[in-house]
Amino acid sequence: MNNTIISNIRNLVLVLLGLSISLSVAVSNILIISLVILVLCEGDFKKKIENILSSKWMISLIFLLVLYLVYYFIFGLFTDTLWVLKRVSLLWTLPILYSSSFSEKIIQKSVFAFLFSMFFSSFLAISENFGFVNINNTNWTWAAFLQYTDHNAFLAVVLIIAIYIVCKLKIEKKYRNIIFLFIPFYLFSIFTEGGRAGQIVFLFLLVLLLIFLFKNKIKLLILSLTTLFIFSITIYNTSSMVKNRFHFAIKSIKEKDDSFRNILFLHTVDLIKQNPVFGYGTGSFTDKFGEINKQTKRTVNYNHKTPHNNYLYVWFELGALGIILLFSVFYFQIRELYKLKDGFVRILFPIMFLIIMLADSYFFSQNTLVLYLFLSVVTLNYQYKSS
Repeated sequence: MNNTIISNIRNLVLVLLGLSISLSVAVSNILIISLVILVLCEGDFKKKIENILSSKWMISLIFLLVLYLVYYFIFGLFTDTLWVLKRVSLLWTLPILYSSSFSEKIIQKSVFAFLFSMFFSSFLAISENFGFVNINNTNWTWAAFLQYTDHNAFLAVVLIIAIYIVCKLKIEKKYRNIIFLFIPFYLFSIFTEGGRAGQIVFLFLLVLLLIFLFKNKIKLLILSLTTLFIFSITIYNTSSMVKNRFHFAIKSIKEKDDSFRNILFLHTVDLIKQNPVFGYGTGSFTDKFGEINKQTKRTVNYNHKTPHNNYLYVWFELGALGIILLFSVFYFQIRELYKLKDGFVRILFPIMFLIIMLADSYFFSQNTLVLYLFLSVVTLNYQYKSS
């Protein structure tokens, strides 16, 4: 098989990944593995290795992944060790994908495929919320084919991409109009679901995007930010789901009650304080958390594999070196993307992950991890063309 055929198949797989990413995690995983195999089949390993080693972002990521393996051999096997290693193993594909490049045309097609799949997903989620379809047996913790927390994070990303394309990029009018029609469905979906992290991060990123778009047009900037503020207040006062979810969160924080998130946070911090430097080992959270859970009056009756905070989770299991490496991954990624043309917009996506990781382990969640891989490829390869 010659390189032209391999390249064409590789390009098709990336487009299919954009289409499947919100619809099927199993298919997405198969496509990522296929994409990695195709990149390796391209050959030119010396150049690929040089590309990887030239990136502090990739080196930081590799060191973090190696640390998970080292801690497995040092601390041994825990209940969730294999579960954790299986999750983080998908990150090993990123350096390989990083070593290859994709054309502007393929990036555009893959992004449009992602936007279309999220339109379909949003349409299903809205239909289910209003009782027109029933694909999750009225389980409100799911939206279309994703858990509501993951779906909300996907919507935050796709909204920023869609708004940026419509407002800034030079594309054919028919595609601009299609994407413009997608936006109301994304908005309606994100604010009729329970995912607070996605809603907050969308509004935050939108403020940053508006500042970028209208930095030289102060009147438009003030008008757009005022409109966004009025829109946010209106949504809060008209959406019972949004109001109830945020009321519950605020009440839990103020009253310091025994909600499971507060208990997870307090127990995790207690254990980190006891061993902040070395941590407890790969996949150790469930076992160690269970031990302290039995010794105190604060009890979570159901099993949690993570403390619903990515930073605490990594610090708990890998210690100080682990959390330093995690921050290094995003620090060097942001630096690298920012140096590219239109870098401010590119870095919005890692900033999003830095924010939502405060609410859950999104960097290791199967769906959002695939999203991270896909967006990494897109932000590295797209070529900015102003409208």
